[in-house]
Amino acid sequence: MKVLVTGANGQLGYDVIKRLNALGDEPVGADREEFDITDGKATEDYITALRPDAIVHCAAYTAVDKAEDDRDTCRKVNVDGTRNIALACEKIGAKLVYISSDYVFGGSGTQPLEIDAPKDPQNIYGITKLGGEEEAKKCQKHFIVRTSWVFGINGGNFVKTMLRLAGSHEKLTVVDDQTGSPTYTPDIARLICDMIKTEKYGTYHASNEGYCTWAEFAKEIMRQAEKTTKIIPCTTAEYPAKAKRPENSRLSKKCLDDAGFDRLPPWQDALARFLKELDLA
Repeated sequence: MKVLVTGANGQLGYDVIKRLNALGDEPVGADREEFDITDGKATEDYITALRPDAIVHCAAYTAVDKAEDDRDTCRKVNVDGTRNIALACEKIGAKLVYISSDYVFGGSGTQPLEIDAPKDPQNIYGITKLGGEEEAKKCQKHFIVRTSWVFGINGGNFVKTMLRLAGSHEKLTVVDDQTGSPTYTPDIARLICDMIKTEKYGTYHASNEGYCTWAEFAKEIMRQAEKTTKIIPCTTAEYPAKAKRPENSRLSKKCLDDAGFDRLPPWQDALARFLKELDLA
């Protein structure tokens, strides 16, 4: 199966390609050097010439705070870029996997969010990811995969930041009133590669099992990595950011169960495997 992976140099794209290679498929990694997804003609020309069986669209504008001041670029990449990918997919009859976010929701309440829960994004990144979902639907054979709190070997993330800061800080203040699920890129990459072999199109939630706050995540990082840095919980109000974050990012996995897909392992197990991966890197 020939699979085009956009954003191939990012955290998720890297592990999707790695998984496809392990399965004996034919992944083609593309980044800005290959074509500009915001250029409709360049996108169509590249995809129609390649004629992949599926596209895993990982490329995105993900700098959440920066996006508040760079709205046009964020929209062009996340909305217009996704439209261009979807239209090219539809033209050649390919399958499309669009990677979305917990940020499409308003983030209120304490219950896990079902796929059809009301959408109310609180920042420009979330607004554009929701817009990207609508564009992805222009390809009939689409999978929309919402995920959260991603970490992997190829790129910056919360785990790497905590470990780096632990080297020079005796204590760290971390937000304790936002709850969600960390997601390890090799785990979600495995699920995505299973999905594209099926015709079970639709919207899914995918993150590692279990929920925690950022502070609880940080404490577990320190515990597993055997660091002595103390984590001091704080509120979002005490640690303000330019873009508002959702308090509730718990994603219900009922959609995976209903479709017969395996859930991802617990986030604590994923963290342990990532720390081993870091030691080997």
